[in-house]
Amino acid sequence: MSLSLRPVAVDDLADLQPLDAAYAREMGVEPAVEAASLGFFARTGHAFVAESDGRAQGAVFAQAVWDGVRPTVRVSRVIGSPEARRALAEAVVKSAYDAAVYDLVAEVPAADESLAALLSAARWSECPTRRFARVLGSRATPGSDATPGPRAVRGPRAIQGSPTDGGTA
Repeated sequence: MSLSLRPVAVDDLADLQPLDAAYAREMGVEPAVEAASLGFFARTGHAFVAESDGRAQGAVFAQAVWDGVRPTVRVSRVIGSPEARRALAEAVVKSAYDAAVYDLVAEVPAADESLAALLSAARWSECPTRRFARVLGSRATPGSDATPGPRAVRGPRAIQGSPTDGGTA
Protein backbone atom coordinates (compact mmCIF):
# COMPACT_ATOMS: atom_id res chain seq x y z
CA MET A 1 0.00 0.00 0.00
CA SER A 2 1.39 3.38 -1.01
CA LEU A 3 0.61 6.14 1.49
CA SER A 4 0.47 9.86 0.98
CA LEU A 5 0.38 12.33 3.85
CA ARG A 6 -1.31 15.69 4.03
CA PRO A 7 -2.41 18.13 6.73
CA VAL A 8 -5.63 17.24 8.52
CA ALA A 9 -8.74 19.27 7.62
CA VAL A 10 -12.25 19.68 9.01
CA ASP A 11 -13.51 17.95 5.85
CA ASP A 12 -11.87 14.74 7.13
CA LEU A 13 -14.53 14.29 9.82
CA ALA A 14 -16.56 11.58 8.03
CA ASP A 15 -13.43 9.55 7.20
CA LEU A 16 -11.65 9.90 10.54
CA GLN A 17 -14.54 9.54 13.00
CA PRO A 18 -14.99 5.78 12.41
CA LEU A 19 -11.22 5.16 12.66
CA ASP A 20 -11.01 7.14 15.89
CA ALA A 21 -14.16 5.57 17.37
CA ALA A 22 -12.75 2.08 16.77
CA TYR A 23 -9.43 3.08 18.33
CA ALA A 24 -11.17 4.67 21.33
CA ARG A 25 -13.25 1.53 21.93
CA GLU A 26 -10.22 -0.72 21.67
CA MET A 27 -8.06 1.43 23.97
CA GLY A 28 -10.79 2.38 26.45
CA VAL A 29 -10.40 6.10 25.85
CA GLU A 30 -12.71 8.85 24.74
CA PRO A 31 -13.05 9.54 20.99
CA ALA A 32 -11.09 12.61 20.00
CA VAL A 33 -12.31 13.33 16.47
CA GLU A 34 -14.99 16.01 16.31
CA ALA A 35 -15.44 18.93 13.95
CA ALA A 36 -14.05 21.30 16.59
CA SER A 37 -10.96 19.17 17.28
CA LEU A 38 -10.23 18.83 13.56
CA GLY A 39 -10.60 22.60 13.18
CA PHE A 40 -8.12 23.12 15.98
CA PHE A 41 -5.59 20.55 14.79
CA ALA A 42 -5.84 21.78 11.18
CA ARG A 43 -4.24 25.02 12.39
CA THR A 44 -1.35 23.45 14.33
CA GLY A 45 0.91 22.43 11.46
CA HIS A 46 1.58 19.12 13.23
CA ALA A 47 -1.55 17.07 12.43
CA PHE A 48 -1.70 14.83 9.38
CA VAL A 49 -3.84 12.28 7.55
CA ALA A 50 -2.35 9.22 5.85
CA GLU A 51 -4.21 8.20 2.70
CA SER A 52 -4.08 5.35 0.25
CA ASP A 53 -6.18 5.32 -2.91
CA GLY A 54 -8.02 8.41 -1.65
CA ARG A 55 -9.11 6.75 1.61
CA ALA A 56 -7.93 7.75 5.07
CA GLN A 57 -5.74 5.06 6.62
CA GLY A 58 -4.85 6.98 9.77
CA ALA A 59 -4.19 10.33 11.39
CA VAL A 60 -1.96 11.96 13.96
CA PHE A 61 -3.08 14.87 16.15
CA ALA A 62 -0.31 17.01 17.60
CA GLN A 63 0.31 20.60 18.57
CA ALA A 64 3.19 22.77 19.70
CA VAL A 65 2.97 23.97 23.30
CA TRP A 66 5.17 26.28 25.32
CA ASP A 67 5.92 25.45 28.96
CA GLY A 68 7.86 28.62 29.76
CA VAL A 69 11.20 26.94 29.09
CA ARG A 70 11.01 25.66 25.52
CA PRO A 71 8.50 24.64 22.87
CA THR A 72 7.40 21.02 22.67
CA VAL A 73 5.30 19.20 20.11
CA ARG A 74 2.70 17.19 22.03
CA VAL A 75 1.18 14.20 20.24
CA SER A 76 -2.23 13.38 21.63
CA ARG A 77 -3.47 10.65 19.26
CA VAL A 78 -2.09 8.40 16.51
CA ILE A 79 -4.69 6.18 14.84
CA GLY A 80 -4.78 3.88 11.85
CA SER A 81 -3.00 0.94 10.31
CA PRO A 82 0.51 0.08 11.50
CA GLU A 83 2.02 1.40 8.26
CA ALA A 84 0.03 4.64 8.53
CA ARG A 85 0.96 5.15 12.18
CA ARG A 86 4.66 4.68 11.39
CA ALA A 87 4.51 7.24 8.56
CA LEU A 88 2.49 9.65 10.68
CA ALA A 89 4.95 9.43 13.58
CA GLU A 90 7.77 10.25 11.14
CA ALA A 91 5.76 13.18 9.76
CA VAL A 92 5.37 14.70 13.23
CA VAL A 93 9.11 14.45 13.85
CA LYS A 94 9.78 16.19 10.54
CA SER A 95 7.18 18.91 11.16
CA ALA A 96 8.62 19.57 14.62
CA TYR A 97 12.18 19.76 13.29
CA ASP A 98 11.10 22.04 10.42
CA ALA A 99 9.45 24.35 12.99
CA ALA A 100 12.66 24.37 15.11
CA VAL A 101 10.92 22.48 17.92
CA TYR A 102 13.28 19.82 19.19
CA ASP A 103 11.31 18.27 22.05
CA LEU A 104 8.41 15.92 21.37
CA VAL A 105 6.14 14.08 23.77
CA ALA A 106 3.43 11.55 23.00
CA GLU A 107 0.53 10.59 25.21
CA VAL A 108 -0.02 6.89 24.60
CA PRO A 109 -2.85 4.91 26.22
CA ALA A 110 -1.45 2.15 28.45
CA ALA A 111 -3.30 -0.42 26.31
CA ASP A 112 -1.63 0.73 23.07
CA GLU A 113 1.40 -1.54 23.16
CA SER A 114 1.86 -1.39 19.38
CA LEU A 115 2.23 2.40 19.39
CA ALA A 116 4.60 2.21 22.35
CA ALA A 117 6.72 -0.31 20.44
CA LEU A 118 6.61 1.78 17.26
CA LEU A 119 7.76 4.92 19.10
CA SER A 120 10.47 3.02 20.97
CA ALA A 121 11.78 1.61 17.68
CA ALA A 122 11.85 5.18 16.30
CA ARG A 123 14.11 6.34 19.18
CA TRP A 124 11.41 7.86 21.38
CA SER A 125 11.98 7.00 25.02
CA GLU A 126 9.37 6.31 27.66
CA CYS A 127 9.32 8.93 30.41
CA PRO A 128 8.99 7.82 34.02
CA THR A 129 6.03 10.07 34.78
CA ARG A 130 2.48 9.63 35.96
CA ARG A 131 -0.48 11.64 34.75
CA PHE A 132 -3.16 12.85 37.11
CA ALA A 133 -6.49 14.34 36.11
CA ARG A 134 -9.41 15.90 37.90
CA VAL A 135 -12.77 16.78 36.41
CA LEU A 136 -14.64 19.73 37.88
CA GLY A 137 -18.04 21.27 37.37
CA SER A 138 -20.94 19.61 35.60
CA ARG A 139 -18.77 16.87 34.08
CA ALA A 140 -17.57 15.64 37.48
CA THR A 141 -18.81 12.30 38.74
CA PRO A 142 -21.50 13.00 41.39
CA GLY A 143 -20.04 12.62 44.85
CA SER A 144 -16.48 12.21 43.65
CA ASP A 145 -15.05 14.93 41.42
CA ALA A 146 -11.56 13.61 42.17
CA THR A 147 -12.30 10.47 40.15
CA PRO A 148 -12.33 11.52 36.51
CA GLY A 149 -14.71 9.96 34.07
CA PRO A 150 -13.79 8.88 30.54
CA ARG A 151 -13.39 12.46 29.31
CA ALA A 152 -10.33 12.87 31.52
CA VAL A 153 -8.21 10.99 28.99
CA ARG A 154 -8.20 14.07 26.79
CA GLY A 155 -5.56 15.91 28.76
CA PRO A 156 -5.62 19.65 29.32
CA ARG A 157 -9.44 19.83 29.18
CA ALA A 158 -9.49 17.59 32.24
CA ILE A 159 -7.44 20.06 34.27
CA GLN A 160 -9.65 23.07 34.40
CA GLY A 161 -11.99 24.79 36.75
CA SER A 162 -12.79 28.01 38.47
CA PRO A 163 -12.42 29.16 42.05
CA THR A 164 -16.19 28.79 42.52
CA ASP A 165 -16.17 25.03 41.90
CA GLY A 166 -12.99 24.23 43.79
CA GLY A 167 -10.62 24.58 40.85
CA THR A 168 -8.00 27.16 40.15
CA ALA A 169 -8.35 30.09 37.85
